[in-house]
Amino acid sequence: MSQPVSRRGALMTMLALPLGAGAGSSLPAGASYARQQAGGAKVLVAYYTRTGNTRVIARQISRALGADIFEIATVDPYPEDYKLQVAVAEQQRESGFEPPLAGTVPDIKAYETVFLGFPIWGMTAPSVIRSFLAKHDLSGKTVVPFITHGGYGLGQSLKVLADHAPAARLLEGFSKQCDQERETLEEVTGWLGKIKMPG
Repeated sequence: MSQPVSRRGALMTMLALPLGAGAGSSLPAGASYARQQAGGAKVLVAYYTRTGNTRVIARQISRALGADIFEIATVDPYPEDYKLQVAVAEQQRESGFEPPLAGTVPDIKAYETVFLGFPIWGMTAPSVIRSFLAKHDLSGKTVVPFITHGGYGLGQSLKVLADHAPAARLLEGFSKQCDQERETLEEVTGWLGKIKMPG
């Protein structure tokens, strides 16, 4: 079935919209939500998020392209406490540990293009992204990253993608600086320190 707007045109339109516009309903982690139109090249939006910033972008791409969406999740969730999460992520990164996934894409072979989204942790992609790439053969597919970060840029994340999906065609992606949780915590700590509590 021919489409009146090209996928590139649809993506450009999507990127011009506010990031929160038209975000869909919440999807269960590890579940694929099919919204493909018959006859079109199949597109998958796979993403990992901790605070929800990456999910907003993922849903916008999915809506704009009529793509399937898959939330990457680990069997054992990362700690809710930010400092503990940072410590666990650093330990996994230094040891090369790939955390087990809660689920995988049922038929990755069906997709020609994979938009892969994640936040930057410690100047690189989270270890769970290495797990995803290890469990899904992206050979011959086009991979388009979309990345959120706290102001320090993409770090070594693109090298992770290139190293773990060497037979994929990696395109220039989209990145956005989002609220840095560590800065927020530091600001709150500073603010609390200035409050004159009744003693």
